[in-house]
Amino acid sequence: MASNTLKRGLFHIFGGLCIPIVALFLPRMVFIILLCVVTFIFLAFEIIRLRAPRINTWFLSFFKPLLRRKEASRLTGTSYMLIASLIAFLVFQRDIAVLALSFVAVGDAVATIVGKWIGKKKLFGKTLEGDLACFVSCVLIGLVLCHTGLDIPLLAVLAGSIGASIMEALPLPINDNLTMPLFAGLVMTVMQL
Repeated sequence: MASNTLKRGLFHIFGGLCIPIVALFLPRMVFIILLCVVTFIFLAFEIIRLRAPRINTWFLSFFKPLLRRKEASRLTGTSYMLIASLIAFLVFQRDIAVLALSFVAVGDAVATIVGKWIGKKKLFGKTLEGDLACFVSCVLIGLVLCHTGLDIPLLAVLAGSIGASIMEALPLPINDNLTMPLFAGLVMTVMQL
């Protein structure tokens, strides 16, 4: 159980960071077209696997260590991450989208790992320790990325980190891979007005 949590967390971090990293190196339109194609293909596969039991069984047997139980009969977190990425890069300035997606890639995974391993104090069905770990990791990834060239003021980084952490902590019916980056991006955009 703890091993699967760590595997899922590391996959979430490294897989999730691929999108914002690629966005830093490709021209905007090329990146958005590529992201549209990848998102469409992935969602098409998700729909097929959810309607075809044999394909779903194969998928689950192959990716079981990286999936949550509920993802056997629902879209995976990756689908929500791809949808959020597409929306973020269409709606927000590039640097804000990069940072918001980095928040969910790192913050959500760290929250889960810390919450499962050392979390004691429950808050909205999650742990306070996990929520705090999310916030700290969002601030840290924000500082690292801004130090390497993203043009986002420190106050916006802090506000976005708080926004992402709130979305991670709340027990919303919508997957936090979707809500975290979009809310954090909105908060950072408003902070720069």
